[in-house]
Amino acid sequence: MFKFEKEQKIVNAGGIKLGGQPGELPTALTATIFYIGHKIVQDKKLGIFDKARAETLINRMDELSDMTTNPFILDVVGTSVDAFKSYIDFIAKVTEAPIQIDAISPKLRMETIKWAHEVGLSERIINNSIYNGVKEAELENLKNCGVKASIILCDNPQDDSTEAKLGILPQILEMGDQAGIEGALIDTAMPSWGIGVGAGLRAIYLIKEQYGDRGAVGTGIGNVSDTLGWVKGNFSKEVKKATDAAQNAILPMIGCDWIMFGPIEFAEFVFPAVAVVDTYILTATAELGIRPLIEGGHPLFKLVG
Repeated sequence: MFKFEKEQKIVNAGGIKLGGQPGELPTALTATIFYIGHKIVQDKKLGIFDKARAETLINRMDELSDMTTNPFILDVVGTSVDAFKSYIDFIAKVTEAPIQIDAISPKLRMETIKWAHEVGLSERIINNSIYNGVKEAELENLKNCGVKASIILCDNPQDDSTEAKLGILPQILEMGDQAGIEGALIDTAMPSWGIGVGAGLRAIYLIKEQYGDRGAVGTGIGNVSDTLGWVKGNFSKEVKKATDAAQNAILPMIGCDWIMFGPIEFAEFVFPAVAVVDTYILTATAELGIRPLIEGGHPLFKLVG
């Protein structure tokens, strides 16, 4: 299970490399910032926030990435173009990490991406996301603005089974091609806590095996950990952190190339958990002839060397 028969594509997403065979690249970690309810946000419409605290959080992401070699993406949530401008302008100055546009409104996504293109940030942008139902105008906007990376969400609202996810994926990949997307981040659309999470988990391995030549495969585990009330209601915060770390750490074992782990504050325990598991994987795949693509660019060299 540690090496896929299908050729595995390595994609460029906002300036970082994702994908490949397990062990070739460290798992990329996506943190959400300026999310709804984030305490650092003071005015969500105008994008006013605690800059000192935001910079501290982002700097810590850079430090953790340097400590582990796991690259990171910042998933930026905004409710207006003004807010996105404020957030993205700030992030672009304090880190070189990719910036993922997370807006529920298609119009807001389009306007934000147009602005990012106008200020020369297209190469750092990841669109979140292309899914069943995205209109032609949005695909055209992505192409015209030179955005090359996007989440490809294989979500079937009528059926959350593994088979349904794989069934709808070719259609969404074709939409990505139409938009000029070269760096496809295929998302297995993990639902909230419940029996449906099994399909989101199983789909990671199956998509890598069948469509790994089309993009990097991952998922967002934050939906699960946020809605798993049993742990929060019965155990301490420390135990909840442990379960959150465990939920993220299991994903690379079944082929996950990238993980959207939730609030940026979770980075403190997610990075080391995933880095340790990445080391397990490389020591296993080394027996199969797999080596890191970048010399020294893997958690193994930090944790063991």
